[in-house]
Amino acid sequence: MLSDAERRVLAQHCHGHAVAACEDCRRNFTFTELGFDVVGRRYYFCPSCRLDLVDHLRLHVLNCRSIAASLEERVARSQHLIKDSDGLKTSSAILAAESQERARRVLERRVPAR
Repeated sequence: MLSDAERRVLAQHCHGHAVAACEDCRRNFTFTELGFDVVGRRYYFCPSCRLDLVDHLRLHVLNCRSIAASLEERVARSQHLIKDSDGLKTSSAILAAESQERARRVLERRVPAR
């Protein structure tokens, strides 16, 4: 049985290509061609010979170029956002320091000299 995460990844990234092959029937299957509900659980068997294809699906998740490309894109986007966030933190710290310095100068000018 596949986990919810594995099912989501396959449905999202692998809907247009073969995800498992039955060696007995010598057929390739897309994700939508597989899957049977039995007592509230979802199983993935070859429609012809009933060979369990869950291991094939898990191997596909590990080796699929579509999934890898999506992950690489997501990592690159995350790295870019982290870099932008770090830049905003630095700018914020600089503005806070400048503001504190201006406030200090204003207070020094208002205090009467003795």
